[in-house]
Amino acid sequence: MANRRNLKKDINWLTEEVVSDCLIHMDFNPVKNEKELAEIINDIIAKRDELFSKINKPTSKKESKEVKKEYTQMVKEIFETADNCFDRLSKLPRK
Repeated sequence: MANRRNLKKDINWLTEEVVSDCLIHMDFNPVKNEKELAEIINDIIAKRDELFSKINKPTSKKESKEVKKEYTQMVKEIFETADNCFDRLSKLPRK
């Protein structure tokens, strides 16, 4: 089972990857898609904040299998959100 600290690090890493790719796209493309890029960044950060609030809830009264199931679901959610954000980023017009 993943511990909270490692789960938070992984979520932060994925969030940073999406944000940095958005900023690189903004810097290197003359076509300005600032509104769309801001929406992508806001979506991934909102998902990060949502998952962090779930992770920070006390789990001492839950069984370890239930906690593991919740953490697995959170990992799935962040991967889906990051994949969706990368797809949206790749579909933005270039030059």
